[in-house]
Amino acid sequence: MGSILVTGGSGFLGRHLVERLAAAGEPVVSYNRDHTEHADPLVTPVQGELYDVGRLVRVCDQHGVDRIVHTAAMSHPGVSYEMPVGTFAANVDGTLQLFEAARLAGVARIVNFSSEAVFGDHAGPIDEDTAWRPDSPYAVSKVTGELLAGVYNRHYGLDVISLRPTELYGPGNRMPSVVYELARAAADERSLRVQAGGGHRFDLVHVRDVALAAELALRLDGRRRDAFNVCAGVRSSLSEVAEAIRAIVPGADLQIGPGAVAGHYDQGPWQTAIAAEELGYRAEWDLARGLADYVQWLRVNPW
Repeated sequence: MGSILVTGGSGFLGRHLVERLAAAGEPVVSYNRDHTEHADPLVTPVQGELYDVGRLVRVCDQHGVDRIVHTAAMSHPGVSYEMPVGTFAANVDGTLQLFEAARLAGVARIVNFSSEAVFGDHAGPIDEDTAWRPDSPYAVSKVTGELLAGVYNRHYGLDVISLRPTELYGPGNRMPSVVYELARAAADERSLRVQAGGGHRFDLVHVRDVALAAELALRLDGRRRDAFNVCAGVRSSLSEVAEAIRAIVPGADLQIGPGAVAGHYDQGPWQTAIAAEELGYRAEWDLARGLADYVQWLRVNPW
């Protein structure tokens, strides 16, 4: 087997994935728009842009890349309302250029990251066959990425699998997140008051579980579908998250008002059977363990 290229390898998810793959003995190319460094000899940092097809092809050839995991993106639905053009440039144009470079370089498989956002508000259960209801520039960009993946699968001979994670949390998250705010306040031993959102329920998935799903998708043989949902399979309200953090940090002063979190989707329970059976994915981090790990990380790290 050749090397694995991870776009956005220094980002929130990308960093965990690069570390996981290198720990498994895989040579990894961490491809980022900014200069980065890495201590592991199995990890080669490369600076470059997604729209630079020529550079991507050369990097794939020079490093023997035969698989790609595409994590680089403008990654927040709320921010995309303020930056629709930038979101599409990164998530649609960037993904298209990456697929084209992979086709030209003869890459065997791409794992493409989509999002829970493709389903929008959906009160009932959600599985891999639930209809899309995108309602933000970000969500539309992720639907478009999945559609492009299908075109490249059918007409260009690529092998693209898309993964749709639910709400990620864990060490290194720099995106807007109420879970981060709660964990950060507890780690810093300061009070936090959130006006509303205690009743909002999320399927919170630890970033290391999402990295696990990507590794499984890289190695999947005989797949029967083009996309899989990645979740914990348990919905928790923000009030329950705060209570779990108070169990980890006794005396943590975290108060959340009732109701929903503005700008977040209202979604029903996510189903886990298809990903378990076909991808072999089962979440390894329950919420208590994940939050304990996260708070401990935040005690010694800014993010």
